[in-house]
Amino acid sequence: MRPAFSSTKQAAVFALLLLVLLLSPALAGRKLLPPRERAYASQGWGSGPYPWIRNQIFEETNPIDIAFMGSSHILQAVDTPYVQAQLSAKLGRPAVVRTIAWGGSGYDALYGMARDLMAHRTVRMLVFYDENNPGNRSSSSIFWFRLGEDAGLLTGLPFRDQSLYYFASVIGMPRNLLALLRPNVPAPLVSNPPNYWEQHYCSASVVKLLGCTCSELGFNYDTLSDNFTAYTPFSPQTGVTAADTEIYSSAAKNDFEFVNEPLPAWQAHFAAKLEELAQNNGCKLVMLHLPVLADAPVKGIHERAFWPDIFKGDFWLVGIPPAKLFAGLTDQQLHWLFTNSAHFNKNGMQYFTPLITPALLEIYETRH
Repeated sequence: MRPAFSSTKQAAVFALLLLVLLLSPALAGRKLLPPRERAYASQGWGSGPYPWIRNQIFEETNPIDIAFMGSSHILQAVDTPYVQAQLSAKLGRPAVVRTIAWGGSGYDALYGMARDLMAHRTVRMLVFYDENNPGNRSSSSIFWFRLGEDAGLLTGLPFRDQSLYYFASVIGMPRNLLALLRPNVPAPLVSNPPNYWEQHYCSASVVKLLGCTCSELGFNYDTLSDNFTAYTPFSPQTGVTAADTEIYSSAAKNDFEFVNEPLPAWQAHFAAKLEELAQNNGCKLVMLHLPVLADAPVKGIHERAFWPDIFKGDFWLVGIPPAKLFAGLTDQQLHWLFTNSAHFNKNGMQYFTPLITPALLEIYETRH
């Protein structure tokens, strides 16, 4: 077999280049990083709704009344224009409600992007869900985590977790350095034909929908690829009402059930960072329980941790018992509400949103 290197000198040069690459985040520090906006601009519609996210963080400046933030579950769960219209009517002024969400769950990405958002805009209430991803980190860390700016975020994490974020910054470093020489041009918010994201998920414009994705797709039974069945419009006729939505209170009887399983260190770490960020910015935090298909027969609202112990500030927990939400629906009708086992389609979004909106508006008005 032919040797990889023709000489010791060639091997030494390769080893030196590899060492420089591995050390590049530390060598570059903060001074050789482009503005954070350019890191977001490097992400196109093929990676997720990042052009919209960049626009909302770095271009729009008006205060946000309610921001729905997190990964794809919340992206496809809440009809943002509906919530904005209801809040505007209640306040007697134009409200600002936005969804700022992406693919790939994790409290790390939620904290990182919420931090960038609150650095540029006032957010009065942030609604998120349990970003339960015990194994993988969000791939978005290669652009939002930059060692020269964010090294302090790693303090208190186990070495294994610290190393994962360090190597994420290694992967993102070439693109950051290139952005110093040639600024990234962000993808257009609106295009004709529609962008990849809107075509792939058969959704109206993300801009028109204020950030959410409203998928006109049927259920995908293939767990390995996107093979969606035909979309069937469906509006469930059940006995559930907005009064069935519960706001957790230790002083009142409710259907919340807490398992209290230990959180992975990195999840607990960034959840605590999110709580601190919200307190420092006067932002109310609301965790919204999002049901998945397998929850349909479950009578209680199951939570894997007692969240008030982690989010100790201005924090609220909201949900509907799945057995009430899906009462009387056949198996076929349940599948008409989802694109897969965890994500609502347009039917599910338009069914779920009016039920939880009054509770969210009630929480918003408790202080604002």
